[in-house]
Amino acid sequence: MRIVNEPEDRFLSGWSLMLGILLAAAPWYLGFAPDRVPAWNAWACAGAVIVLSLLALAQVHAWLEYLTAAIGLWLCVAPWALGFGGRIPAAWTHAGFGLALAISAFSELWRLRETRTSRPV
Repeated sequence: MRIVNEPEDRFLSGWSLMLGILLAAAPWYLGFAPDRVPAWNAWACAGAVIVLSLLALAQVHAWLEYLTAAIGLWLCVAPWALGFGGRIPAAWTHAGFGLALAISAFSELWRLRETRTSRPV
């Protein structure tokens, strides 16, 4: 499904873009940049979210939001899956940004399903 973008429809994509940019800066700001695994995971996920958000700003498609939601869910479990759950700043950063991204993506998916201007592609 895709939706015809209108100015007010771009809020959630812009929010995801901002979260991606903040996630990219978080390792330096919160001091876990020297710790390779959480820092590189944050940067890789942030890069993917930024690209997906820029694409969604141009034209929202459900598959973009599913990928953003998957990245958000990955960020939530990454501290324990990658073994840095004991590093509190890195773990909370991943979990917090992951939850925010997942909520944003699922909100956009709900809006896609409920809006009258969406249509299958």
